[in-house]
This record gives sequence, structure tokens and C-alpha cells, in this order.
Amino acid sequence: MKKKLLTIAVTAAMVFSLVACGSNGGNNETKAVETSASETAAESAVSEGDGEKTLKAGATTGFFGAESLDPANNWDGWIMSIYGISENLFRLDDNLAPQPWLVDSYENTDDTTWVFTLKDGITFSNGNAVTAEVVKKCFERTYSNNTRAASTLKIDSMEADGQILTIHTPEANPTILNDLCDPMFGVYDAESEIDPELGASCTGPYVATAFTAMTEVKMDKNSNYWGGEPAIDHIELKIMDDVDALNMALQNGEIDMIAQLPAASASLFTDTDTYTIGAATSTRSQFLQFNLESEALKDVNIRKAISMCIDREGYADVVFAGYAKPSYGIYPDTLSYGGTDGINLSVDKYDTEAAKALVEAAGYTPEKPLELKLVTYSYNTGLLQMTDMLQPELEAIGIKLSIETYDVLDDVLQAGNFDIAALSYALAPTGNAQYLINMLFVSDGTDNYGHYSNSDVDADAQKLETTFDTSERDAIVKDLTQKVVDDCPDAFIASQQLLIVYNNKVTGVDVNPSEYYLITNTLDIAE
Repeated sequence: MKKKLLTIAVTAAMVFSLVACGSNGGNNETKAVETSASETAAESAVSEGDGEKTLKAGATTGFFGAESLDPANNWDGWIMSIYGISENLFRLDDNLAPQPWLVDSYENTDDTTWVFTLKDGITFSNGNAVTAEVVKKCFERTYSNNTRAASTLKIDSMEADGQILTIHTPEANPTILNDLCDPMFGVYDAESEIDPELGASCTGPYVATAFTAMTEVKMDKNSNYWGGEPAIDHIELKIMDDVDALNMALQNGEIDMIAQLPAASASLFTDTDTYTIGAATSTRSQFLQFNLESEALKDVNIRKAISMCIDREGYADVVFAGYAKPSYGIYPDTLSYGGTDGINLSVDKYDTEAAKALVEAAGYTPEKPLELKLVTYSYNTGLLQMTDMLQPELEAIGIKLSIETYDVLDDVLQAGNFDIAALSYALAPTGNAQYLINMLFVSDGTDNYGHYSNSDVDADAQKLETTFDTSERDAIVKDLTQKVVDDCPDAFIASQQLLIVYNNKVTGVDVNPSEYYLITNTLDIAE
């Protein structure tokens, strides 16, 4: 199997190169957004002069690809946090513990009331003051614009008085501080008009000056930044979905950094005199989501047979070059409620013979196969290699798999136009297990595209919402994990490390396991 994976890895690299040559990959021209009003606003918040420092970084769509610079839109808040444009009331440390950021102090006066005192003297990049009233309006707008908000953090009401923001929750919420770290709740000036191209005015160390959706963003340092003057004057971030071109750009000096480096590329940057690879164990996992509206996939044994055909060990060892761990449960074992200890696994190894027996029992054979469609991202090399590996394995046991790739999967998933989706999610980026549970496993989860429903899972999720004791919370998550593993609505494959590689002239890089932060005011580069 490892030989097969190595062959696939080499073949995939060749295909990427051919696609780049055939489609002018990496050479598409991008146009800076030009709006005089926006430029005027940006100029008031940035520094100019000779001898300024510029950092250039590249990444694939999954890490840098924003549809807009509106923190309330879809997942764009996540990307804007990575860009260093938006910030939250709280920020996660390297242990995924929330720490006050725009907040000076806070108090939990009762189970459903939280009082936050904002720091004085913080302004948005447009110079307007950050007050409790503005934050309140910001959250209200985000709730109106983003369907994930209500499932991530339930708010009953809010009150604003000067720098004091009071949040009332409809029920006890033991993880509100974690929830407030979600970049969807990035703080922006909701009282000022949000520019349709350059987005909202935020509190981060950088301000966008040019933006092309899913392609490029240019930024200048925010001279109004409350946390200290940024060390770099200009930042240029580019999306390059041709991984070979991305690697070559760093090797040629066209860019200074690759964010979320594919593990398969790590061997190219082992020269420690030139490059540094920063790594942190993240909660990001690769997994398959099954569409339970698909007639054949209503059979749990078919779902488990597909899961049995995934060589997780080979995938983690070869495709991820050891920068990942095989996953047979849900959450990684770095989390107190993660791993598979105490979980009874019906799929605990790569076993095509057992898978074939399940498929044959359902009436399918290689001569009379079950035909399924798998969709995945066009830019995720790891998932592309995994699906290329999975395809012949399934064909041998009587499942004919067609694979379709998309730059953006949202519309395809929401329309249910798939049998299997190969996805990559951060499972608990704020350290909170409910993050994934509320999206994937509850019956009305925002990302439950496969229409999975189990009333016992829903009950566990509801109980978790109001449980403060850590050991009790861990026990609930373990119980829920067992039920989900039994039902197999998803097949988790591997938990990966976040890798960032950069030229040694870059300093001040902090690789946070949450994936939320990259561009900071302490990031520097030697000219």
C-alpha cells in the first residue's frame, strides 16, 4: 500500500505540473481594487515612506481564500483573522486556552450573565473608538448575516454601557470564552459603512489596500494599531493552488513564506541554513462525509466498508510524511476528550477483505458495482491523493467511484449533489468539542450536509451545552463519539499538523494550533 501511495504522490505532482502548464497556472493577472473612497480610508490608517519592508506569502485557497473582507460573511472572518485584519475579544494561546485580548476584564455573574470590560484606547483602523455599543452592533449584524453564529454562540440579549458589554445567554454556556475566539466573532466597526471591496474596518495590525476574491490581498500596516506598531510595512498574500508553483516560488525567492505547507512538500525545505519549518499539532482532520439521502449509503455497512478501504496509516506516513496521525475516532488524542481509548471500534484497521464481504452482502460486485460520486476540493493535494488511492480500492470490492473537484464546495454540498464528500475541517479550533458537534452531528447542524440524525446524539449535544465540569464534559463527548462511530455518518482519516515554512530572513512567526493567526505586528523580515 505504501508503494501505491508513493506512486500516487509522484503522479499527482506530475499532474499538477501539467495542469499548471496547460492552464497558465500561477500566471493569471490580478487587478488591484480601485475605489478612491476606500484608498483614502486606507491611507489614513497606514504608514508610508522610503526603505519600507514588504513580506510576501502564499497559500492555497483553503488557507488564504476569502470571498470578501466582511468578517460576517460565510467563513471570511477566519481568513481575515489569518490576514491580521480582524481580532476578537479573546485570543487562544498555544494550548488552545482563551485569553483576554480586546477585553481588559470579565466576570461571570451568574450562569447566564457575562460582563466584559473592554480595554480603553483601542480604535478601529479608521480611527473610530472601540466601544461596547459598537461591539454589540457588530455581533448583531454578524448574527443576521451568518447562519453559523447562532449554533456557535447562543445570545439571548446584550447591553452596552461605555466600555462594558453584558451578554445574556438563554442557558448556561460554559464555553463562551472559547466561542468568542471564533473569528466569526471578529470585532469590526458596524456603525460605519462596510466597503464592498476592501471590507470592514477592524482592529488588527494590517489594513487591506487591494483585494481580489480568492486570489490576492495587499495590505499596509495599521498606524492606529493599539498593540504596537507593526514591524512590516506591506504584506502581499497570494493564493496559488498549484502546489509545485507555490513551492518553487519560495525556492526562487518570489515569496518569503508558505502558510499551511502540504506535508508532502516538507522534504524540499530541509536546508535549515535557508528555511525554517514551524509546526504545531492542530485539530484539523481529513474525513469523508456520507450523504445519507443517497439510497445505498443509508446502509451503515456500506459506509463502514468504504471506511475499511482507507489505509489511514499509509496515508499519514506517506502522504503526510509523518506529520499526521491516523484517526479511527473523531477528535485527536491531544485533546482530553479525543482519541479512541474506551471507544468500541467497528472499523479499526485497513481491511479490504472485510469490506468486500459487507459490499457483497448488500448485493454489489465488481461485475455489478455500486456507483457513487465523490466531491472534494481541487486544491487539497492530500485529499486528492487519498481519493486517488481510494478509487481503485473501492472498485476492487464492487464500488465504482467517480471523483469531481471544485474550488468552492459550498453550493455542491448544500444542494446535496454528492454521495461522498472528502473534507478537511479544524475539529475543535477553539478547544471546544461543541464546535464540530453543532456543525456536523446534530440533526440541524449547519454543515450536516449528509443529513445525519440521531436523537441520542442530539440529547448528548444538548446536555454538553450546559455542563461546566470538565470531566463531565469529556465523558459526554466520549459517549457521543461512541454513538457517531457506531453510525458512521463520517469516516475520519487523519489528524494533521499545521506546517508553515519560511525563509530565515523572516522572524517572529508563531504557529498557533488553532490556525487562526499568522500575520501579527511582531512578524518581521530582514531586507
